[in-house]
Amino acid sequence: MKTIKILIADDHPVFLLGLRAIINQMDDCFSVDIASDGKRAYKLICKIIPDLVILDIDMPYLNGIQIANKLGKSHPKIKIVFLTMNKDESIFNFAFRSGASGYVLKDNAATDIVTCINAVFLGKIFISPQMRSFYNHMTTITSTVFDLINKLTNTEKVVLHEVSKNKSSSDIASKLSITNKTVHNHRFNICKKMKLEGVNSLLTYSLLNKQTIDLILLD
Repeated sequence: MKTIKILIADDHPVFLLGLRAIINQMDDCFSVDIASDGKRAYKLICKIIPDLVILDIDMPYLNGIQIANKLGKSHPKIKIVFLTMNKDESIFNFAFRSGASGYVLKDNAATDIVTCINAVFLGKIFISPQMRSFYNHMTTITSTVFDLINKLTNTEKVVLHEVSKNKSSSDIASKLSITNKTVHNHRFNICKKMKLEGVNSLLTYSLLNKQTIDLILLD
């Protein structure tokens, strides 16, 4: 039977040890390692290459989302679950932007973590019930904006992303090594495809939807 390696990172020792005990009881094939801060967690992850990491969001040195972003580049196959007290919608969105497969509130950890792990290894998303409305909201908005962005060319997508960062046409032209006139043409075409009217409509739209645009058009 293949050993499934899991790493838990949390800076609260009692919670960390309790969670390890719960997971160890789930299945004999689970091998559970622990880390008490973000720096140790990332170093250990790179050493043992676990199948799943369970990360607290608020940790010293590196927080859970920073670790997840690093793993997305260095070890994209590792599954990521966030275990947190954080109920803020923007943090929730950032968690899923960084590649999360699960978001479990510590209030429900004893029961939800078992369900979450089983779901994640089946290729599903698991979210604690209190947070599911955020996910529905995020996916609904993302779907609408995605449909509009999907009409754009690759260069127009880059221009839109830069506009959402409040970059000027000159800044965008410099970054893309094109003329200001070309940038203005791209902005005009984006507005036309997205049915935006008015001098500042593209900037207003992109700023209002920046979080969703970031989710779709990652750097």
